Amino acid sequence: MAGGILALLGLSGLAVLPINWIGAALLILGAAMFVLEAKFASHGVLGAGGTLAMVLGALLLINGPPEVRIRLSTALSVSVPFALITMFLVSLVIRARANKVVTGEGAMLDEIGLAFTALAPAGKVFVHGEYWDAVSTAPVEPGAEVKVVGVQGMKLRVEPASRQPK
Repeated sequence: MAGGILALLGLSGLAVLPINWIGAALLILGAAMFVLEAKFASHGVLGAGGTLAMVLGALLLINGPPEVRIRLSTALSVSVPFALITMFLVSLVIRARANKVVTGEGAMLDEIGLAFTALAPAGKVFVHGEYWDAVSTAPVEPGAEVKVVGVQGMKLRVEPASRQPK
């Protein structure tokens, strides 16, 4: 992150690339860092680098050639809010990726339900707002609580809820 920014600024200082290309490259590098932050969730490190690259890129375009020149107020009023909004959205992505699975097989594991019929070893249970076919590891009376320990196709593997491993 810092290496890319410093390499581009070094090329500018050595006059290898004109200012307008360095500014554009820093803007592109900033956008790439935001994308990488969303993908790899580096807890803000890449996002902060993206913000820095975006602001520096916008500032370098201030004194560029007339066809790409922008005002300082425009550079800051566009790049800083864009970076802040992007960082906010990236933080939402990171939190969403850390949430518990709420659909599919993963959502059913460890759910507590009620035995609708006697389970000896098979019967019906009411779990997660639905009636399911189930197979129990031990006999269960109707109305007793069960815990889902596995899913096999459309059938749940359950055990009595009072028998929880510690």
